[in-house]
Amino acid sequence: MPGLTVLAEQGRLAWALVQDIVPLWGARLLSTVVLALAFSLLYRLLRAGLRSLSKRVRAGPAWLHALDTALRLTCLTLFLITASSLYPLPSEISVTLLRVYLIILLLYFGWALLRSLLARASGHFALDASLALLTLNVARAVWIAVGLYLVFQQFGINLLPILGGLGIAGVALGFAAQDLLSNLISGITLLLDRPFTIGDWIRVGSWEGQVQRLTLRTTRLRTRDNEYISIPNSKVAGNDVVNLSAGGPLRVRSSLGVSYRADLDRGREVIMQVLQKEELVLSDPAPRVAVVELGESSVQLDLIYWIAQDSIARRPLIQQRVLEATKRTLDAAGIEIPFPQRVLHLENARVLQRSSPPDGEGEQPGR
Repeated sequence: MPGLTVLAEQGRLAWALVQDIVPLWGARLLSTVVLALAFSLLYRLLRAGLRSLSKRVRAGPAWLHALDTALRLTCLTLFLITASSLYPLPSEISVTLLRVYLIILLLYFGWALLRSLLARASGHFALDASLALLTLNVARAVWIAVGLYLVFQQFGINLLPILGGLGIAGVALGFAAQDLLSNLISGITLLLDRPFTIGDWIRVGSWEGQVQRLTLRTTRLRTRDNEYISIPNSKVAGNDVVNLSAGGPLRVRSSLGVSYRADLDRGREVIMQVLQKEELVLSDPAPRVAVVELGESSVQLDLIYWIAQDSIARRPLIQQRVLEATKRTLDAAGIEIPFPQRVLHLENARVLQRSSPPDGEGEQPGR
């Protein structure tokens, strides 16, 4: 059959091609695997020696991590240069890989030095954590961009024309990523305007928590329930931001009602005793108890007191302790916290009494 003959001929050609390729490339691939294992073993031996040396000279963990990274990069580069000689690649590839290795090594240690200088400058100029984070992120982005440009240059690839060609595509992506760009712009605005800093307790809309991190895209809060919330910066910038920590001590209000029959002076006295005994309530500014409303069923009182800035995280707990102690103290003093109640006055009570049937009337016979 002609079809089977053609298929058999194609199979013989493919097998002949495999027989020609496998002896050549199989040996190269096997040599590459052997080299990878050898350099991996070399790296482990050198790392063990490096750790032993660091213990003798008492080098810090930062230096040990930096030297370990440099050692890993060196072994990887030597492996690539050695393995490239097994394949039909341009002769200058080894020199190119060596230049790339030196550039990456300089960029790595240069970034460590630059980061240290930025940290010192932030401390010298008393920059807050959020602005220092913005400076670090911008410097990192610029440093990475310079590194990519230098590395691609070694392979003869000029990124500038490519970036210029991406300008039109960038406009289209800009329309598609409006939310992302809005968050980035809002993040820069928040970092420059600084309505809060890292560590502050803030309230944004329905969220309340401690600022853990401020990036160019999100603001990250930790709530009192230890939940982490990432809020887009555009929502933070577009909402009213209440900073609970910026003013120092925080004023707290707790409300309760006492009976109209109660002695207000006596009630104020026993409540003040509770506030003075609570260790987390500040004595300066002094706490006070104020009548704020004459309600339908009770006289409404506000317990007004102050807590320290470092106690803001425990504000709900402090309020609970104050209210529980107040309830027990009022009960002991015989001061009632009334239930909602109404007094009903019937002006035509006699008319209602006359219109009501006498006892026994209106009942059905037989009952």
